[in-house]
Amino acid sequence: MSTGAPLLEVRDLAVAVGGRELLGPSSFTFHEGDRVLIVGPSGSGKSLFVNLLLGFVGRDTPGVEIGGSARLQGTELLDLEPEARDARLGAVFQLNALGLFDDLTVAQNLRFGSADPAARAEVTRTLRLDHVDPRRPIPQCSGGEQMRIAIARTLLRGAGVLIYDEPTTGLDPAAKKQVVSAIADSHRRLTLVVTHDYAAFEGEADVVLFLDPEVRRAVRLDPSPASFERLRAALETAPTTGAGTRRPRLSWWQRLGVGWQRLAVGTVDTLVDALSLVLVPLAWLRAAHAIDGPRVRKALKRDLGPGVALFIAISAMLVSFTGTYFLFEQLPEREYAEPLIQDDLLAGMGLIYTRIGIPLMVSVLLAAKLGAAAAAQLGHMSFTRQVDALRLLCISPRRHLLWPTASGQLIAACLATVLAVALAYVTSMVVFLAMHPGWSARYFHESFVREVEWAHAGWLVAKVGVSALGVALVAFRTGTSPKYEPGQVVKGIHKTLLRALLLVLAVHAFFAFLEF
Repeated sequence: MSTGAPLLEVRDLAVAVGGRELLGPSSFTFHEGDRVLIVGPSGSGKSLFVNLLLGFVGRDTPGVEIGGSARLQGTELLDLEPEARDARLGAVFQLNALGLFDDLTVAQNLRFGSADPAARAEVTRTLRLDHVDPRRPIPQCSGGEQMRIAIARTLLRGAGVLIYDEPTTGLDPAAKKQVVSAIADSHRRLTLVVTHDYAAFEGEADVVLFLDPEVRRAVRLDPSPASFERLRAALETAPTTGAGTRRPRLSWWQRLGVGWQRLAVGTVDTLVDALSLVLVPLAWLRAAHAIDGPRVRKALKRDLGPGVALFIAISAMLVSFTGTYFLFEQLPEREYAEPLIQDDLLAGMGLIYTRIGIPLMVSVLLAAKLGAAAAAQLGHMSFTRQVDALRLLCISPRRHLLWPTASGQLIAACLATVLAVALAYVTSMVVFLAMHPGWSARYFHESFVREVEWAHAGWLVAKVGVSALGVALVAFRTGTSPKYEPGQVVKGIHKTLLRALLLVLAVHAFFAFLEF
């Protein structure tokens, strides 16, 4: 065990969740090089303690009351957001929410830790990952490999304190031994291992911190066989507190206060995100960036795929076919009225299709298709703590997730509108000429575009562009909000669809009044 000045100093730390005391005033210190096991029964506050240190829970978290202090080299942690820690703390989460970017390769994930190839090679060799193909997608790696990749990325980041949250959960015995060995092999600094599987780390710890639910205190134990036996007996008889550390139960007045607080904070954050969208062109410049580039390219590939183009093309042709056919087929007193107003009908149809109908159709369809796809992906990233991992890596989710999403939506909306308008024009021409033998394509063209001018293109780009950026913002805000269970991902998709469609209709209505 190391001596000297403490690296992490916790004084009188007390936590209450939903008005219920979870941890009474507790004090302890850890030094550089200490290997610490943090153990306690389910509901004793282990995960909450980790989130306190990492900044995901703080003094301003609704429903959580925190007293005391936790200082890392003299800096108060309880007042800092995760990004403000400047990578001084690194974390490896449990397997089902590991924080690895599962749409990227092994090499791309490790690149988030360090740009130095030599450093990456050394860490992968130390953790016995040199046999893993760096081009392999993360989902194709075993559970043990994924855990060691997460450890490697955290080590490469160079954090002064390493935190492992239930690192052996969900692993088979062989993989569990590999992970415990990897943690031991990579141990060079203060290491905190939060686990219920303390037996797997017996002989690998300098300190045991027991979150005792009976006295509601953090009790420091020596890692002797007698202490482990005492710990085993205490855990077998310890009652489960049942306290929800992440979704506390609140009274109606607490919920009201929390609701207003979230509304205020959410409104400010949304405005900041919206203002940042003026910098979306920077995302295109990052298409070759080692870290941001893969995400930008994937967003463009998803939103500009042939499936999206086919979806828009079929929709545009169906709308123009039915609109043109029934406009002339169901015209009252057609044999008398049509010769008198045929030119005006074609001109009005061209105006409606190119300036109102087709742009609105494109925006609605892309909001439903691309907005839902973005919300699903971002919701999955939130649930599996990939968004949390970005923040711990001091990488802005706005830069890395919102800008690529908005880029794909914006370019797709502009290209899809051009495609849809062109196909609507061609389809309408074919239907008209089929219904009116003897009339020429030139006549149709001159009549159709009579009310359409190039000067109107600015309005067209503005309405579809604002709609696309708005849909991206809705998907980002809803998708990256905290998710603690799979059902919340599904609810996020539904919320995104509803909000995005309402936003698109409002934007187009607003621009219609301005334009006309």
